Amino acid sequence: MSSNQVTGIILAGGAGRRMQSQDKAWTGYQGKPLIEHVINVIEPQVDQLIISYSRNEERFSALPYASRSDEKPFFSGPLSGVVSCADLVTTELVLVVPCDMPKLPSNLVSRLRQALNGTDLAIAHDGDRNQHLVFLAKTYTIDSIKIYLNSGQKSVAGWVASQKPSVVDFSAEAACFLNINTDAQLSSR
Repeated sequence: MSSNQVTGIILAGGAGRRMQSQDKAWTGYQGKPLIEHVINVIEPQVDQLIISYSRNEERFSALPYASRSDEKPFFSGPLSGVVSCADLVTTELVLVVPCDMPKLPSNLVSRLRQALNGTDLAIAHDGDRNQHLVFLAKTYTIDSIKIYLNSGQKSVAGWVASQKPSVVDFSAEAACFLNINTDAQLSSR
């Protein structure tokens, strides 16, 4: 593994239940697909980019990034998306973000990396709550996700809590953690 480098995993495998089962990654927001916004912010911050998806393989395969279908079918949760990408990660650190946060901070990786001192996982806090799907971790923590999922659990918050993460205060940039979950949010921002 390369020292101090970061692989970004964008999770694009959700069921989109609150958006009439649309594939959120490809839903238009401010003139481009949500995933394009996330890629534009994350790609400059990482050395490698991987996209985890659960459907529309052709669209994801056409992108110039590694992509992998979720390890467990039928929308088994975001942690299974992380695990599905594990064998593609060649760096010491892994950043995980969802495809439906189009305004993530441009200093996300550097801020989370500073907080890794002495821990294996750092997560963002937006001033109101922890953003469990926005984290930077030492890559070997993916093994603990596999164990967690194999035990029948799939709560992201539960796994994060088990890792005793460092929490990074992004309250000054709370708007960067806008999470698009409904059609109304697409047109209101």
